[in-house]
Amino acid sequence: MSSIDDVTHAMNEVRIVHLETPLGPMLAALTDPGLAALERGDDDDALAAALGRRFPAAAIRAADDAAFTSQLGEYFAGMRRSFDIDVNLAGLAAFDRRALSRVRGIPYGETMTYGEVAAELGNPGAARAVGNALSRCPITIVIPCHRVVRAADGLSGWGGSFADKRRLLELEATVTEASATSDAVCRPGK
Repeated sequence: MSSIDDVTHAMNEVRIVHLETPLGPMLAALTDPGLAALERGDDDDALAAALGRRFPAAAIRAADDAAFTSQLGEYFAGMRRSFDIDVNLAGLAAFDRRALSRVRGIPYGETMTYGEVAAELGNPGAARAVGNALSRCPITIVIPCHRVVRAADGLSGWGGSFADKRRLLELEATVTEASATSDAVCRPGK
C-alpha cells in the first residue's frame, strides 16, 4: 500500500492522532483514502483549520491508530525503511502531487537534488517549483522531503526545521551504514 491517492471528492471524516516522537509532538490526520497530514507540533486548531480547507465537508475528530503509530515508532527506532500506508493528497495542485509522488520513491538513506527531481518529472528547469511543492507537503517523513537537498551545498529549506532534516538524514545514514557493515544475520531462535 504505497500509492498516492488522488481523491478529490469530499471526505466524510478526518481522524487526528497525537504522536510523541524523537522530534517532539506530531499530529497525524487519517482519512479513509489514506494519511492526509503528518506535521510536527501539537496545535489541533491549526491542523484542523488546514484540513478544513482541504476537506470542507469532513467531520474532524480525535482518534488512535495503532498501526500507523507503530510504523512511525519503528522508523525512528531504525527498524523501518518504508511505510505501508496510502497517502491522500486531495486538495493539492497537480504538480505538487507529481513531485511528492516522485519524492516518496526516494530510497531510505539516499538523497536527490531538487534539480534531479525536476528532471525526472520532465522539467529540468523546475528545481524551484519542486522546492516550493515540497515546502507545502502536508505529510512529513512518510513522504521523505528531507531526502531532497540542494546541489551546491546540501541541506536546504523544507517544511520542517533544518535541525529536523539533519536528524532524519543522520538517522537514515546511521542505519544504512550499520546494515552495510554488519555480518550478523537474524535467525529464528532454537
